[in-house]
Amino acid sequence: MIKLTYLPLAALLAAPAALLGADIVVNSNITSNRTWTKTNTYILDGRVFVTDGVTLTIEPGTVVKGKARAAQDASALVIARGGRINAAGTAAEPIVFTAEADNLNGNLGQNDRGLWGGVVILGRARTNTASGQGNIEGIPTTEPLGLYGGTDDADNSGVFRYVSIRHAGSLLGPNNELNGLTMGGVGAGTTIEYVEVFANADDGFEWFGGTVNGKYLVSAFNDDDAFDWDEGYRGKLQFLFTIQDPRVGNHAFESDGGTTPEDGQPYAIPTVYNYTAIGSGADSTNNLSIGPIFRDNTGGKVYNSIFHDFRGYAWRIETESAQREDSAKRLAAGDIVIGNNLFGTFGVGTTATALFLAPNATSGGPAPASNYTVAHITDAARQNRINTDPQFVAISRARDGQLDPRLRAGSPALQLAATPPNDGFFTATTYLGAFTTSGNWAYAWTKLGRDGYFSAASALSDPGAGSTVVVNAGSTTKLSNLSTRLTLVAGSTAFPGFFLNGTQTQTVMIRAVGPALAAFGVANVVADPVLELYSGQNKIGENDDWAGTQAAQLATQVGAFPLPAGSKDAVLLATLAPGAYTLQVRGKTGGGELIIEVYEID
Repeated sequence: MIKLTYLPLAALLAAPAALLGADIVVNSNITSNRTWTKTNTYILDGRVFVTDGVTLTIEPGTVVKGKARAAQDASALVIARGGRINAAGTAAEPIVFTAEADNLNGNLGQNDRGLWGGVVILGRARTNTASGQGNIEGIPTTEPLGLYGGTDDADNSGVFRYVSIRHAGSLLGPNNELNGLTMGGVGAGTTIEYVEVFANADDGFEWFGGTVNGKYLVSAFNDDDAFDWDEGYRGKLQFLFTIQDPRVGNHAFESDGGTTPEDGQPYAIPTVYNYTAIGSGADSTNNLSIGPIFRDNTGGKVYNSIFHDFRGYAWRIETESAQREDSAKRLAAGDIVIGNNLFGTFGVGTTATALFLAPNATSGGPAPASNYTVAHITDAARQNRINTDPQFVAISRARDGQLDPRLRAGSPALQLAATPPNDGFFTATTYLGAFTTSGNWAYAWTKLGRDGYFSAASALSDPGAGSTVVVNAGSTTKLSNLSTRLTLVAGSTAFPGFFLNGTQTQTVMIRAVGPALAAFGVANVVADPVLELYSGQNKIGENDDWAGTQAAQLATQVGAFPLPAGSKDAVLLATLAPGAYTLQVRGKTGGGELIIEVYEID
């Protein structure tokens, strides 16, 4: 007969010491294929180029840091034309680019910007400049490896997936900056998805021409524009999320068509679906917090998106009477479409003429005859809604675990979604914005999630059985104050709790085990336990009867005894911010013996 021994749970959760790697300084160009591994930390000292014909592979979980240097020589990783980056992280093990001063324990926050350069990807896709190529911003024009552009719109610069870029940005001069992720002439063969830029000193993302597509992009607390395109960018974008700092941040989109000349072709006409853009606050002091601007002959088509809580205007489309072509003409030609979007609260007021601007940007030029921006956006056929609360679960710009950009049940953003093209890239949705009512694709791998900005509740895609949670591997946060064994009286509820002590999010598996104890000879068990998880008064998750392969696999991983398939034991999986949590455990059909287990998952 097997004897079940109840051990102090803390003893079961002792974690092995982390394997120690080396700090490797990289201060020269990469001229042959190379792999960076997660056991080491790579420190960029100056600009490092991956040259033509060379592939740099970066393992999931790898950390790359940039050394602080003067702006004109800022540390940066640059994938030159013909070079490739194979940075395929995972939600559990994202690839992190950050400053050398970042201890990855939360010591740097949203106000720590411009501590290194950033990441630059250059390709051979077309731009609309006169020469068809140029020197990328943020790198001196004397550097030949800084060229971008060409004739191959299908050019492939590699894979950039599940990557977080933090505390970067460098200013050489006006309109000459390194962004978090700069893309020059990058072709459609390149994969850009699940990328976060956090606390950058300039724009989060900027495209200079090219055709590369992007999906699941996060621009958080950046100093200038969230997303910026120029020089004939024609890619597709879906599932974008922006949150601005209360003090800094500029456009939700800064959209420029051309530079020299402004009427160069191909015209910039990207297509965007499902953007959630949250500004600095309609009542903030940041007068630069504004919605999209379309100028310099840009086009662009934006659908199924939410723009909310900006200090300034909601959208601006410029006339430039001194130019042969301008964005007003792109609107008239059908190259600008703003449809099926929701506009919430803006500090400029509620009238259409205050929200939607149509100025002549040419100094001294005549005012347009009518406000074409108002006419377009308020046209009933466009199905845009203004002065409409999107009903997000919660907005917070502090590191308090309260930011939850999901939609509440009954949100107006759950209606009137347009169907995107069935082209193999876009995902059809029935909602506006980057998130629906359940699940947060940005939670597990971003600094917003791992450093406790996002609400833990937002990560739960399914509060019932069988939900899959992405594990935050390698978290330094640990458990304490755990309860293990309980005897429940019928009709009563137990309230055990636990505490996550640290600065990073931690994945946990919580089990309320009654029926499975019978196999160990325990009599009078709780036949059908119900498990609820709370942070303060907020219920994060609930489970009645466990299911799913993940819970079984993780039980094996941590050495927990297996639960019989189909048993009425309860299991919750969650990735949680540091802090105190309470469980509520009851029996649906009566009382008895059960144990409560809380395991850290690494």
